[in-house]
Amino acid sequence: MIQLLKIEWMKVKAYRTFWILIAIFTVAGPLLSSAYSSLNKRVFSKLPMVQNPFAFPEAWETVAWLTSFMTPVMGILLIILLTNENNFRTIRQNIIDGWSRDQYIAAKFGVMLGMVLFITLLVTLTAIVFGAQNGGDASENLHIILWSALQSLTYLSAAFFLGTFMKRSGIAIAIYVFYAYVGEFMLAALLDFQVRFHAGAFLPMECTDRLLPGQATKMMRKLMTEAPPPSNSVYIITAVAYVLLFCYLSWRKMKKADL
Repeated sequence: MIQLLKIEWMKVKAYRTFWILIAIFTVAGPLLSSAYSSLNKRVFSKLPMVQNPFAFPEAWETVAWLTSFMTPVMGILLIILLTNENNFRTIRQNIIDGWSRDQYIAAKFGVMLGMVLFITLLVTLTAIVFGAQNGGDASENLHIILWSALQSLTYLSAAFFLGTFMKRSGIAIAIYVFYAYVGEFMLAALLDFQVRFHAGAFLPMECTDRLLPGQATKMMRKLMTEAPPPSNSVYIITAVAYVLLFCYLSWRKMKKADL
């Protein structure tokens, strides 16, 4: 597996788009936390019901929530890498060079997991920096890091699915960005309003978004009198089910694809 990832690294290390999107994500994540921290000090900290979201253990969830707004950038990168394989016939060349389909598939899933690890590492380091500045017990709520990793995996597995089934990166990216930022939010709101019982929580990305809802959403929930939302265990099970579904469909497509 390490050798496969080394070959994947050779494909992208000189690819400018790869470094641009990595840079955007790496810079934008902490910048969002910095901007929200500044806003909190000027506005939210004056409200008696609001705790400091950047003091431990709240810092873990706050940073994970804010960074998730930029996670689709990594999904875009994954879509580009996958569609490039089809457009430039790299997959065919890999098979000619002696790779089996299983090795090719393993390499691609390895790239996705590498991205999840990178996102989780950035979330962890950013939370440590902000939490250290605001105090608190960093050993509490460490499970949030795992929840953040699951959220990233859910977002990227959806991108993996689109990148595998669609040959044109532009169309796949447009669908992914619209769905991640607008489409699912509107659909979840419609389901919650029409079906009730928090039906929108069972959509692919919304389940992990509600697992890490952020400070504003939690405040709104306290003011609402509707039926209680599903438990965190339900969100986790739903997210894992979607990840397995997206990965299975992607694996099946790559396994049977005509080269």
